[in-house]
Amino acid sequence: MTLKKQKEKQRRRARKMAEEAWEAANNHNLQLAEKIIRRAVATQPENPVLWNDQGMVLALNQKDDEAEDAFRTALSLAPDYAEPYAHLAAIQIRQGYTRRAVALQEQAVKFAPRGETKYLDQLASYRALIGHGDDSAAAAPAAIKAPGKPKRDVEPAPAAALRGDLEFWQRRIAALDWCGLTEQLTREGCALVPGLLDADACLDLRSMFSDDAHLAKTVVMDAERFGNGTYRYFQAPLPEIVDCLRRAVYPHVARIANDWQALLNEPERYPFEWEDFRKECAAAGQTTPTPILLRYGPGGFNALHRDLRGRVFFPLQMAVVLSPRAEAADAASEGFRGGDFLFCDVPEGKKSRRREVAAGLGDALLFCTRDRLVRVGGAYGLQAVKHGVAKITEGERTVLGMPFHEYR
Repeated sequence: MTLKKQKEKQRRRARKMAEEAWEAANNHNLQLAEKIIRRAVATQPENPVLWNDQGMVLALNQKDDEAEDAFRTALSLAPDYAEPYAHLAAIQIRQGYTRRAVALQEQAVKFAPRGETKYLDQLASYRALIGHGDDSAAAAPAAIKAPGKPKRDVEPAPAAALRGDLEFWQRRIAALDWCGLTEQLTREGCALVPGLLDADACLDLRSMFSDDAHLAKTVVMDAERFGNGTYRYFQAPLPEIVDCLRRAVYPHVARIANDWQALLNEPERYPFEWEDFRKECAAAGQTTPTPILLRYGPGGFNALHRDLRGRVFFPLQMAVVLSPRAEAADAASEGFRGGDFLFCDVPEGKKSRRREVAAGLGDALLFCTRDRLVRVGGAYGLQAVKHGVAKITEGERTVLGMPFHEYR
């Protein structure tokens, strides 16, 4: 075998392992994903894309130091590779170093492929965290680690005092790794956001399930075809935390949706502010709030389905788990068991993609409402999808459901 053919064989093998790693990650088996992606990098260590993938998997495993090393290795192999700069910026944001994040994100914007706006949008969000404006002169050089730990740029205040504070939620949501979330949503159609809400906020929302003052309608579902559980819809005005959360998340998912519209060569665009999108819903006669509390007890489940209600709809929605999940390795631990989030291509079959995501207290899921983006040859199209909830085997699972469009 010639050297050229050997390298090509290694490249194909490494990319196949990377695909297997992402399949494991999407099934929430992060330890297996890490093991496989490390083998892929060892097979082709000169490939910056594989190093970037390894960094992403390590970041999902909350190994930020190792992830940072992987991203910097990718940049040493390809200094004009935009994506690792963006992931390094996200790590800095999580650690509270906003000015460093801005400097790194500026590099991502500099090297981004033409026409790609997600890095620029994220840069604007990071700058807003420190009132940075367009002046980046105060930022530390991206490639240099300052000695010691500098003072955090944004000091979080106690959560209980901020649950109705829109600016707090806007800062918190902007600090998420939206570049990574965009890539995962575009690739898979669903993405996990670990620990979006703290335990106290989850408890407050859970307690609203029995508070008729906040709720307009109750639906009890007990049919094998559809599911088993109780759904309670919020009435207007929404609780402050629900309203703030939706307003803070919407601009970011609107950017993703508009990127998809551009890839599909569709002329319509979604407004960048929730209030403007709500006006579009109202013009179509859709004025009923969609946020909902869903509760499943033992044996409860939600059959795979598509949300098709309303002429005006948003292509992405969010769900936040409000109940603690029992530890898999501890039979005595409290919390619900089972109840994985399900996401599947339509029609269901041996070759259709199916994802099962185990989410726990405060974890959020972003997922496609009706269709996900797929690449067919050199063009993009839509693949119909369904979502649901696997059967609860023990305990009780309460979830905040948050479509971004309103109903009639």
